[in-house]
Amino acid sequence: MDSGGPALGRTHFDTARVVVAGLLVLTTLLLLPWLPMGVRGSVTTVALLAAGVLGSASAALRARRTTPRDRRPWLLLAIAGVTAISGNAWSAAMGSDPVSSPSVVGDGLFAVALLIATAGLLSFPTARRRGAELVVMFLDGLVAGGAMLLIVSVLVYPRLLDSSARDGSAAQALALLLPLLDVVLATVAVLLLLRVSRSQRLGLGLVAAGFLLYAVGDLTFAVRAAEGSFVFGTVLDLGWIAGYAFFGLAAWAPLPSEDEDTGRGLPESIGTMVVFAVLLVAAVVQVTLGESRNPNGAQAVAWLVLIVAAGVRQVLLTADNAALRRGLERRVAEQTEHLRQLARQNELLLDSVGDGIYGVDRDGRITFLNPSAGEALGYTLAELEGRPAHPVLHATTVEGRLVPWEECPVFAAMSTGQVQVADDELLRRADGSTFPADMTAAPLIDDDEVLGGVIVFRDVTQRREVDRIKDEFLSVVSHELRTPLTSIRASLEMVADGHLGPLSAGATRMVTVALESSERLSRLINDLLDLERLETGGATRSHTAQPARDLLEAAARQIEGMAGSLGVGIEVGRADGVVHADADQVMQTLTNLIGNACKFSEPGSVVTLESGPATTATTPATTATTPTGTTATDTAAASRAAETGAVAAGPQVLFEVRDHGRGIPADMLSSVFERFEQVDSSDTREKGGTGLGLTISRQIVTRHGGRIWIESEVGVGTSVFFTLPAG
Repeated sequence: MDSGGPALGRTHFDTARVVVAGLLVLTTLLLLPWLPMGVRGSVTTVALLAAGVLGSASAALRARRTTPRDRRPWLLLAIAGVTAISGNAWSAAMGSDPVSSPSVVGDGLFAVALLIATAGLLSFPTARRRGAELVVMFLDGLVAGGAMLLIVSVLVYPRLLDSSARDGSAAQALALLLPLLDVVLATVAVLLLLRVSRSQRLGLGLVAAGFLLYAVGDLTFAVRAAEGSFVFGTVLDLGWIAGYAFFGLAAWAPLPSEDEDTGRGLPESIGTMVVFAVLLVAAVVQVTLGESRNPNGAQAVAWLVLIVAAGVRQVLLTADNAALRRGLERRVAEQTEHLRQLARQNELLLDSVGDGIYGVDRDGRITFLNPSAGEALGYTLAELEGRPAHPVLHATTVEGRLVPWEECPVFAAMSTGQVQVADDELLRRADGSTFPADMTAAPLIDDDEVLGGVIVFRDVTQRREVDRIKDEFLSVVSHELRTPLTSIRASLEMVADGHLGPLSAGATRMVTVALESSERLSRLINDLLDLERLETGGATRSHTAQPARDLLEAAARQIEGMAGSLGVGIEVGRADGVVHADADQVMQTLTNLIGNACKFSEPGSVVTLESGPATTATTPATTATTPTGTTATDTAAASRAAETGAVAAGPQVLFEVRDHGRGIPADMLSSVFERFEQVDSSDTREKGGTGLGLTISRQIVTRHGGRIWIESEVGVGTSVFFTLPAG
């Protein structure tokens, strides 16, 4: 196929159409009687030769650039055109007169050209046909061909048989054969018109039209030659010229793609009109132009065959259409039943889901509601259908303000085409009461167009209540443990200091273990209390402008004693930026992170502290694996902060705590921010700690509107990053 493709073919076709139209208009003007007959004869000769050469050359070019399935027919048509031109050239060279002394060789070449053209038309691939359609197509050919043969028998053959111009046996045989070949060619052209597929309709329709015009020109010539009245240079010569021109124009029609569906041919109604139009023309010719209004014996038999064939054709079409209609009705019924079962199955699935589900259109209006949603919201589908979901179902904020539709997760899902998750939505019941819900909004997308959304929600009132009771219990237990634990620690310290007298080595060892255990328990209680205050919002915050360097240096001083005991150095590197934050909470975060870095560093190594302006590239929003290590981002906390509006929109400062310790395995990175998580279960015994440091740090950072994540490579070291709003 031509590399230019269909678009290039359309451009070429438009140009060829203008050229052909100009050629036909100019030829028509020059063949009008206002010019001498000799001049008009020369015009016909030149135009016929030009149209034939252009048509044959165009067909040969099309054979080179077309699809493999169309190459042979176009090549045959090019050969037929060259053969016909050769016949014209031979007759002109021999000085033959088409009326008084026709050339046997020229007429023989014309006959060969007609046979090759017919073979070419029959070679075109067309729409596939079923058995009944093949029979109808055969009857179409019989009726159309028979009708045209009757027309020829009335208009042409009587004059040819009476003519004495062709007195040789070969010339007489060719004179009788050529009209018959024209009829065959015209019949095949009509059938091609009826069975051509949609993708080929333009090109092959022009081919068929061209050969019909050429056949009409040939038959007109035969009649006038038999009457002795034929001369070159009249408008009747346009049949040949237009036939060649249409044939050449068809060669420039846009190329169909290799895999394009051929589809069906012309509608049956148009096929019926064409076939019966030819039959009607034959009847009119028989009645008005025949030597007698009553057909002779052969013509009568032909008419009987044609009428029977036309009747059988219509009966077959009717029966075939009825069978197709019944089959289509059966398939529609089956598909309808299948769709009904599928719809029922989907309805049962929606009804059986325990979570509430409702749908909205692209304008946010409710379209469906499952029973669980109706029960949770106190509505029926009839009460909600067509109403806007956001102002009806979504509750106001604490300040009594309805969140704008543009900030709703449902709007975000439909505008971005991505699933949105929210775990802090308040939904309103029909009675005006509200309840907290986890909500997932997914867009309904068809052909890249968002048609609406599906919202799934779950009432988390009981879960929130359980969390509240758990937090209260934890707070009470922690407070109740702190008082006796303080007394226990004080008593152990007095015993260890010798206030009750000297201790044996075994007693000293036991008191030391008890004192260390009480200190670890005290740290655990303090961490639990800190975490409870942060999660419930009970921790007070005093946000002021804090230079990042002051915070890093103060944290380094606080942890110096612990780092020295472990043989680890602390170094403050680049420390740029000012943050707007609570100094005590930021210090708590830094000491937690620096303490972890020191615990898991080798003696003699250095923990580096740095800060600077944060950029988009340095604050990942998703978990990612880097070429040099693995990154763990606290995406859940970041997502919650983003949904609640806690993520700061302005500039931020990036903090980094970097060590050169053993690193964190990739399979542990997703859980390091969870409560009581340790990389190794022995770390609690060997390194100390409660497993709550990163959890507390996460709470502090996200409540400040920042993000926290870890990058680590086993055997190389770990870097913990977090961001805080710039002051």
